[in-house]
Formats: sequence, C-alpha cells, structure tokens
Amino acid sequence: MYDTTLNPDFNRLKGYLPNITDADITSIKQAGGVPVILDYMREVSYLSVSEGLKTVVERYGIADHYDELLYLILQKNEQIRERYDAYWQNYNDDQTSKEVAKFLLAYKESNPKQHFQLVAKPITGSVAIKDAAVARWMCELIYKAIEAKEMPLGVFGEKLLFDLFGDSFATDEPISSERLKATAELNPKKPTVRIKKLYVEFCLHIQIYLIEHTRLTLPTNVSLTDVQANFFFDVLELLGYLDRDDIESEPKDYIHAMFRNHTK
Repeated sequence: MYDTTLNPDFNRLKGYLPNITDADITSIKQAGGVPVILDYMREVSYLSVSEGLKTVVERYGIADHYDELLYLILQKNEQIRERYDAYWQNYNDDQTSKEVAKFLLAYKESNPKQHFQLVAKPITGSVAIKDAAVARWMCELIYKAIEAKEMPLGVFGEKLLFDLFGDSFATDEPISSERLKATAELNPKKPTVRIKKLYVEFCLHIQIYLIEHTRLTLPTNVSLTDVQANFFFDVLELLGYLDRDDIESEPKDYIHAMFRNHTK
C-alpha cells in the first residue's frame, strides 16, 4: 500500500468525474493536489510506473498529458487489480484443493498390505519415506488434522473446507468419499479470458481520454489504431501485466486481437 498526492488538470477529467464542480477543482488546486491511496502498489512500484510513464508519453508525443494519464492509469489499475487478484486466487485455491484431495484420496484408498511410501520433491531432488508404516502414520496425521480442521487455513487457501465438507464444514462430520473424489477430479481453468477482458476494460477507460484530449484520436469507423494499441501495450507492460518477450506477435497485433476477442 502506498499513498501519494497527484495534481492533474481536473478540467480535462470532468468526463470521468461528472459530479466534480469548478469549486471542487479550485479547492484541489489550492490544496496542492488530490490524495491518492494505492492499495495494490508499494512505493517502489509506484516510482517505477510513474517514471516509466514519462518515457512512454514522450514516445507518443503526449507528454503534456502525463499528470492526467498517470491519475487515470493508477485509479483504473486499482479497480481491475482487485478482480485480477481474485481471479488468480480462485484458480490457485482450486488447484490446491485438487492436489490436497488427491493426496488424501491416495492415503484413504490405499491397501494396508500395499507397499506405501511418502515422497517429497524439493528443488534439490526427491526424498522418500520408504518405510510403509512410517509413511502411513505420517499421512494419517495429515488426514486427521484436515478432517478435524486443525490446520493453518492460510496455507490451504480459502476453498478447501467447502470443497471437502460442503455446507457441513462447520460440523464434526468426517470427509465423505464422494466429496473427496469430486475435489480430486476438479479441473481448474486458468482465468485467461477473464484477465484479458480486464485488460480491455482498462484500455477502453484510458482510450476515452486519448480520443478527447490528445493527438492519439480515432478516424471514423475505427475502434482502435495501431498507435493506441502500442501505447496500451506499453502501459500494461509498465504495470507488469504483459511482457513483450512472452508473446510471439507484434505488441500492437496482440492488443488488436485482444480487443476483437474480448470487447463486450
């Protein structure tokens, strides 16, 4: 979290702030700017974005709109970042639930006469408990702890209890085999489409300002120019969402495709 003070020309931003009055604008100027609280940015990230944006706006010949664009970019980023993190958290929680359920299911369905071992695979290589009795005892401890809900919830994400117990997570009921198998068979999908829709939403928000106040306007019957597409890519990359080294197409083509496929 980081807070700063910005001093954009709010006369240029009236389209984004329909309720702002001339008296409000005068008060902001007299106060030396408006406080901006960034819940999803620390000082080092803010400085990187604010300094990097100076280079970006210079590149596109719109340096005189730096303050307004910085304000809009930071504010909109706060809005989409909350959903961005939630989408990935939901996906990661599903992945964790699936992995834990598969582990518990393997223990529960194992035959006492089968060879049984517990394997850990750190970066340095795998390590195994080959003594079947010891491995089974360790797994039993884990199973019972989770069934008794005596585990650090933060480690397992926010969905494991519901996935394993359903609406009975607040009771002392044991883990049912049906829910254990269903959770082990989850098929979490990366939130790629939802994330790209967020990027488009972000770009469209900024595009309004570009069209109304800068030289990066639009010809008739065109929804996105190459210059705007390159600008959006640069900004999204500056915010850490995109990396040109990770894409095979030209940055502008990537943004054009994103607009075609994910604009409502």
